[in-house]
Amino acid sequence: MKKICVYLAVLLVLSAFGMTILAHAGDMPSIPLTDGTLPEVSTEYEITIPMETTAALTLSNAALTMDFRSSAQLTASVEVATWTSSNEKVVKLVQSDGTNAVLKAAGRGTATVTAQTADGRTAECTVTVRYTLLQWIIRIVLFGWIWYR
Repeated sequence: MKKICVYLAVLLVLSAFGMTILAHAGDMPSIPLTDGTLPEVSTEYEITIPMETTAALTLSNAALTMDFRSSAQLTASVEVATWTSSNEKVVKLVQSDGTNAVLKAAGRGTATVTAQTADGRTAECTVTVRYTLLQWIIRIVLFGWIWYR
């Protein structure tokens, strides 16, 4: 019982003088105790997170049809580190720089030209190479005897 009386006495002293002592103890602002409520505190905070935005890599054509021995140009929307062809016998990369690639149709068939940025983003263009009617006639008339041996 003696301990409870001591605790109550300490609590009474602290409640009477405690807030004044704490207000002068440092940079802590004083809290008004007139009506027993605490001042309103905002729970909304604005947090700014820096985000790196990267533009999407797109090519001027997603699919391209070329005639045999013709040339075409692909253009990328952002700087490209490497251009590659899946089949050099069908489509060869004649010249390529940061955003442009010049393609040469080397043979009949289908190949995929891939553009890749330095950070790994890729875009593809499916290229189909075909013979024109004149090229078919020349191949059949002049070289047809070789094909059917």
